[in-house]
Amino acid sequence: MFDEFEPIEQRLVKVMLMNETKPEIVLKGMEKGFEVFVRRGKKLFKLYTQRKTPRIFKSPNTAINFLAEMGAERIVIDGLGNWKPDSYVNKSSRTKNGRH
Repeated sequence: MFDEFEPIEQRLVKVMLMNETKPEIVLKGMEKGFEVFVRRGKKLFKLYTQRKTPRIFKSPNTAINFLAEMGAERIVIDGLGNWKPDSYVNKSSRTKNGRH
């Protein structure tokens, strides 16, 4: 399912999610995080950044929050067993003394 896809940017996914017929959103688990795939009809798209690299979320929570803010109402998680939660460490942007 994930072998043949077209890259898509966040702004276009947001436009798709505004339509009455919403696309299928799939989070694909990998060892270091989750990729986002969007299926519209027979076409499959993979979410890329503006810098043309795949958008990878370290945590499923972050990905779900991101997609919900864009208008996703249903998200399928595929390959959850591939994700290694130990590889995700929630790091604060500040150190103990309050400095970066």
